[in-house]
Amino acid sequence: MQYPTDPGRRRWLRRWALPAGLALSAPVFAQGKGEGSGGRTEARMVQLLDLSVAQQELSRDYSTGVRLAWAVEGQKGRPLSRISLETVNTDGSAAAVNAALAGILALVGTVGDALAVRVQDGLAQRGLKLPHLGPWMADSRHDGDDTLALLFASRSMQLRKALGSAYGMGVNELIVVYSTPDDQRLYDPEVSAMAQSLGLKLRRLTGSSVTQPAALAARLPAGGSMILFLATSAEVAQFTQAMAQRGDHRFVLALGDVDAPSLMQFTPGRGVPVILTQVVPSPLRSRLSVVETYRNRLGELYDEPPSTISLAGYLAGQYTAALVREAGAPLTRERLLEGVARRRPLTLGGWTVDFRDGRRGSQFVNPTLLDASGRLIG
Repeated sequence: MQYPTDPGRRRWLRRWALPAGLALSAPVFAQGKGEGSGGRTEARMVQLLDLSVAQQELSRDYSTGVRLAWAVEGQKGRPLSRISLETVNTDGSAAAVNAALAGILALVGTVGDALAVRVQDGLAQRGLKLPHLGPWMADSRHDGDDTLALLFASRSMQLRKALGSAYGMGVNELIVVYSTPDDQRLYDPEVSAMAQSLGLKLRRLTGSSVTQPAALAARLPAGGSMILFLATSAEVAQFTQAMAQRGDHRFVLALGDVDAPSLMQFTPGRGVPVILTQVVPSPLRSRLSVVETYRNRLGELYDEPPSTISLAGYLAGQYTAALVREAGAPLTRERLLEGVARRRPLTLGGWTVDFRDGRRGSQFVNPTLLDASGRLIG
């Protein structure tokens, strides 16, 4: 399956590289038929975004999915019709987070991973019990928090699948690339533990806060048939472009922060195969009704191709709607917290959210191969 590139989208992303702490948008009010733009809502939820240069593309896609769910479930008579969604860019500092949390029912769809962790750290430190619904958080340190609804597979689950794929291909040595020392401190314990369990030997390459992906590719050691690069779609594209220019066609492993459509829009290096771990069904091929609705409404309301990241955001918004419906009236933080803590299985148009391990709503991970010609296999 081929994905078109879109240079206009890259220009759009550069325009949205806003300084931390600046509001991304005015409140988005869910409205029913006949309500004007000045319609009032009874309650507020907030989505916090990391729009740093490295994270803006992922955050924008996830936010698109959440906002699409609000458009679908915010019509008159639907669960989100009297709840406004306010989308705010923040650096995760205590002052910025406190300002965003004033008087709200819940946080919804915080993105990316590091911001979601910092926000949950801050809530725990201040003893503030606030529903935190569907954040993009692969990190597992807060999995046991019953105020937190984590809907998608953790980083360790993804690594098990990704490294299992490498092991199944006869790979016994893996080069792990970290963009910064902070990334290495955050990710290496999980990577090391998973590699050891599979008998994989690791070699590490770490950049600095100013190292570009192309410079990391230039420093790749010889040997080793596979590379694990923990990064976003734009960074993986730049990294593989530099590999291709050097004639390096080793396999690159990437986790759920990278999705095939976005990667192809950033033009990855020709001839460098990439294995991706996707934590939701195929946004293009799945016949689940929730995915079909997502595709249809995305086409109607946004000039965007389907992607795994925005589909995940849409599922987070749909989960929020289901939780609001279940909580009933009057809707309060306490009722939402009770719903999160119950961990009751929910079905969202064929997609099951089932906290069978008490921690994650889904353990779904689908390793897929994006080959050199842009075809998605698996």
